[in-house]
Amino acid sequence: MHLPERRLQLAAASALGLMLAVVVAAAAIRLEIGLPGLRVLHRVVASLEVLAVLWLAWMAWRVRAARTGVYGAALLAIGLTAFLAVVGIAAGQKPPPAGAAANLLGGLALAALFAWILGKAGKWGQTPSSKRSPGCSRKGSDPIFLPIAALMAIQLALGARLAIIERFSPVLPVHALLAMVLAALLAWFALTHMRAAAGKALFVLALAVPVAGFTSLHYEWSAGAALVHAAAAALLLASTAYALGRVA
Repeated sequence: MHLPERRLQLAAASALGLMLAVVVAAAAIRLEIGLPGLRVLHRVVASLEVLAVLWLAWMAWRVRAARTGVYGAALLAIGLTAFLAVVGIAAGQKPPPAGAAANLLGGLALAALFAWILGKAGKWGQTPSSKRSPGCSRKGSDPIFLPIAALMAIQLALGARLAIIERFSPVLPVHALLAMVLAALLAWFALTHMRAAAGKALFVLALAVPVAGFTSLHYEWSAGAALVHAAAAALLLASTAYALGRVA
């Protein structure tokens, strides 16, 4: 693998790690966890994430001739980052529901983009016999990704509504039922389409998200379990996008 492509991988990994930290910190603020300096940490990490996106875009531009898909994804990441910056400044520290939802879903979309780019970049430099990721089998391009992606999008939208507008609402049973369906699909995909540690990690995350979600309904563990649920959901989204990038 050439140096620009290795640097692109590093930039994507850095942007993904920072974006996941932003999402988790924002969830802790929303849940009023009360850790000292949390808002300051959130702003600092968000500012570093902007620098990481610019670095990622520069690295993608250097390989744009051969990697047009990655370059397009990097441009989309710049647009999303600019949109989130405008929303964050306009909404302030106590955003209205629409602003909070835009921040949450936009941040998760950015994390998915970074993970997809990282997965895509991980395939470069492989020999023809190992064109598929060592963590993914040749079945990975099956149409199973379509229902998984659709269910995940629906779940993220329902989860954002429950987290921001009303926690105990009529959509909660729907969210819980779809969570079990999505967990089953992802667990099956992890065991049948992926190998080694990658499949095990996705399998564990697929089960951890609904378990943490159901645990958060118990009042005595509510805030902590809800934070674990948010973090696990963000990691699950990123892992699925990464797997898609590796096998697409």
